[in-house]
Amino acid sequence: MRVALKIAYDGRAFYGHQRQPDRRTVEGECLAALRSAKVLEDAGKSFFRSASRTDRGVSAIGNVIAFDTSLSAEAVIGAFNDRARDVWAWAAADVAESFHPRHAIQRWYRYHLFRDLPLPTLRRAAALFVGEHDFRSFTSDPAGGRLVVDRIAVSRAAGTVVIDIRAASFRRGMVRRIVSAAVGVTKGLVTEGEIRAALSGVRADFGTVRPEPLFLMDVRYPFLMKVVIKPKVRDEWRTIAEEAELRRLFLCAIDRSIRGTDSNPSSPGEV
Repeated sequence: MRVALKIAYDGRAFYGHQRQPDRRTVEGECLAALRSAKVLEDAGKSFFRSASRTDRGVSAIGNVIAFDTSLSAEAVIGAFNDRARDVWAWAAADVAESFHPRHAIQRWYRYHLFRDLPLPTLRRAAALFVGEHDFRSFTSDPAGGRLVVDRIAVSRAAGTVVIDIRAASFRRGMVRRIVSAAVGVTKGLVTEGEIRAALSGVRADFGTVRPEPLFLMDVRYPFLMKVVIKPKVRDEWRTIAEEAELRRLFLCAIDRSIRGTDSNPSSPGEV
């Protein structure tokens, strides 16, 4: 039997995704959890594979791993979450023996920009990348070449500029280099003509943006996975959300104090 799991993780907790002998990685943590739960014994014999090998610092909401096991998908998801640290499986499916998670119909990445940018200019620059182009200037992968980007959407949400990019496949560092070039246009550092030339095969370097604001939102297949949220997972996510909110309140309090806008709220009897 072959099983696929949809997993989420904060990329800042790992030294990248791909297995490394002396570093904590996403694949390494997944395999350790699966071995500990006796879901599988050997990664090679179980044909363990990942949909996307995200770079160091990049997080995922819906990456996918797959492997052969004697257990059902629903049994695997509980056993995995009982033992994995900082990786959570939240959907699963029993799949065909030939299933390889890299053979997806679409991947969806989202980049967050924490600055005020002119959205019309950013949208025009982003639109240049939609369609089939030569992306060799937008990847560090030697095998880079022609690919098809299905769609790019630019929006604003909660004070953040969000860039959503969808394609069947991406090359290494491609999303971050696309974002860097598009942002460069809004700053007057890059012209739309230079991007068009690069997409036609003229080599150029528009830099790259940092990895932490990049999320792999989802990897899609011609079938749906069953969502299974275990209480342990829900409790851990709630704790993380509370800790993040405390940090936000702490930073807001510092900002108000620096600007002198906080008065002393204490009254007699208050501590």
